[in-house]
Amino acid sequence: AAGQSAKLPPAKEVIARFVKAMGGADAYARIVSQKAKGKVEMGGTGLNGDLEVHAKRPNKIVIKANIPAIGDILTGYDGKTGWSLNAATGPALKEGKELEQMREQSDFDQVLHNEKDFKSMETVETAQFDGKDCYKLKLVRKSGSEVTEFYETKTGLLVGSIGTQESELGPMVVTNVLSDYKKFGDVLFATRIQQKMGPIEQVMTITSFELNKVPDSAFELPAQIKALIKK
Repeated sequence: AAGQSAKLPPAKEVIARFVKAMGGADAYARIVSQKAKGKVEMGGTGLNGDLEVHAKRPNKIVIKANIPAIGDILTGYDGKTGWSLNAATGPALKEGKELEQMREQSDFDQVLHNEKDFKSMETVETAQFDGKDCYKLKLVRKSGSEVTEFYETKTGLLVGSIGTQESELGPMVVTNVLSDYKKFGDVLFATRIQQKMGPIEQVMTITSFELNKVPDSAFELPAQIKALIKK
């Protein structure tokens, strides 16, 4: 075990290789916003619909899924307020751990894994993930939240992660499988994300990326959320 540990590359080297494989930090820095469109399939339910994601530096995001049998499901963060809105649960503001989690996930540069955002970063071992040989990394954020990430030894690309996510039903283990990397502009993005969160499974497939054209108005809070804030 000690011999294997000695041969493992440091976590920051694994991450640096991933960033280079993506297209490099400089190329990513030239992206100030992105609009992704695609499909979402809710595994085992027969439900599927359209997906649209708007994101902008430094930490704004709105995710909209339109499921015909359910309606629109929206979540967002405008740099200050985290919120969700759907027909089943109505409008809600994120608080506590859910808000902290949304703040972390909305960081436009989170994919770069800046060391200042983490308490520790460690390469644990080599392991199989989604049928690929990977470096397994254990990352602990400044907030204390932990995530295990898997980087393919052959390509250097991030192919998955396992972590705990807060939800209306309490904390749940979330497993993400990333695949089908494609280049948009000068940067590679995963265009298929398979996610399992507790009993819920979904697959998100991205069909288009539009870079550097998202207006600030895309992140304006919905009227129902503004009404909650006024209360």
